[in-house]
Amino acid sequence: MLITILKVIHVFSAIVALGANLTYEFWLSWGRRRPEQLPEIIRGIRALDRRVANPAYAVVLLSGVAMVLTGAYSFESGWIATSIVLYLAAVAIGIGAFAPAIRRQLAEAERDPTSSAYQAAARRTRSLGWLTVAIVGLIVILMVAKPF
Repeated sequence: MLITILKVIHVFSAIVALGANLTYEFWLSWGRRRPEQLPEIIRGIRALDRRVANPAYAVVLLSGVAMVLTGAYSFESGWIATSIVLYLAAVAIGIGAFAPAIRRQLAEAERDPTSSAYQAAARRTRSLGWLTVAIVGLIVILMVAKPF
């Protein structure tokens, strides 16, 4: 019963975290059509990231570790070990690159959302966001397929 509860928590948290990340492109495309709203939209994305996505990713990690500690899985399983490495890479990208990039994008949007500096900042944020989504998507595939 405990493993089932942990799996539900794990899967639900992954859905919430990845789902929140996937909305960022929607909001930014909305902002491209309404440049005067870009700063507020970017602040909203940052809040969603801090208050929804990041806590959900933390719950994913904790519930995953808890499932392994119950004995249902092993850290030595290739798909789990690979997923942990990918998770750590996604966290490193999020903290080390995405967070500073979106802060820069916000600063440029507040100055002039039509400037080339804003466009460069937006491209960087977008690329990092999609890279993170791709890594998390690969983790989901590993979790479902358990290929090795």
